[in-house]
Amino acid sequence: MSRPFTLIVCRAGCDGPAASAVMETLRDALRTTPHGVLVITSCLHGVLRCDAFGPYGRGARGLFAVAQPCDTDRRPHGMPTRLGPITGPADAAAVGAWLRAGLPDDGTLPERLRAAPPPRAVARLN
Repeated sequence: MSRPFTLIVCRAGCDGPAASAVMETLRDALRTTPHGVLVITSCLHGVLRCDAFGPYGRGARGLFAVAQPCDTDRRPHGMPTRLGPITGPADAAAVGAWLRAGLPDDGTLPERLRAAPPPRAVARLN
């Protein structure tokens, strides 16, 4: 069951060698969802833990994104999901299938594709 969402993708230039193929796969997924919107932006480092910029992460190069559920008027509903690194077409296909399914919280999105929050957000939880 598809539901409206906004996918915000970082294209700050630290996205790895397969970025073009990943973006095309994500675009294909959004074309097949009735209320999916793609937003391209610069660095999302304040929203998620970008492994390309920190020694604290996995060190993988790939695209990072945030999927925000919303209503058809684009008002956010629920918690966003931080995504990444999306390192190749297989990762992008998994994210695309998850988006088409309506962003379910049922384990269908592999844990390796869930980016961590930024360190300052984690510190606030302590």
